[in-house]
Amino acid sequence: MKINKNRTTAMIMDMGELKGCIKLEMQNIVFPKWSDLGLAGMMIRQCVSTKEQPTGNIYDEAIFQVVLRVIGGKVLMNGRPDCYCWKHSKVENAKNTQIIGTNSATGLINLCGVLDSVVDATEKSMLADMFANLKKDLLLVTTPAENRICIEVTADLYNAGITHCVDEWMDTDESGNAEATELQIGDFMIVTNSGVYRVGRDEFLETHVIN
Repeated sequence: MKINKNRTTAMIMDMGELKGCIKLEMQNIVFPKWSDLGLAGMMIRQCVSTKEQPTGNIYDEAIFQVVLRVIGGKVLMNGRPDCYCWKHSKVENAKNTQIIGTNSATGLINLCGVLDSVVDATEKSMLADMFANLKKDLLLVTTPAENRICIEVTADLYNAGITHCVDEWMDTDESGNAEATELQIGDFMIVTNSGVYRVGRDEFLETHVIN
């Protein structure tokens, strides 16, 4: 379903209650640039299935690369991996970085540390299997805690008509419309200079503290 991005965001900002919050320090597993995949990258688009867009969203290979987070010892959040995309510039400017994987001793040691943090045995096996099938190490980025602004999707807000948002990174068509993200009561939206984006309640409570 497509809705008008600017109009929807303006309604959310006008009707929602803005609150300060802190995003906690996070570990992020960053996948290679699509161009690093060589021939495979020329054959397949970078279509990422996220919690917000479970049917998949095309992320411009020249701008974005895929990120996977392990949150609170969980690989899956409500049955789905917590994956999304960062701009190349964010990856290139990241300061606290390590390699992670099975292609080097250092990468393997760092992988063991992340695997040790995963609580569920099945999810631990899923993450280990993913790395066992890769032939190169990935990048592990630890992002520091940061101050943010959020809006909780309360019952009042939802009943007033705020049932969807358009995540800030979604491109619009010539009419200003973009694919909508469905909201649930209890979800949160993070407010940025470019708009808003949804964070599921479980994920938010694992990764943020409200001031």
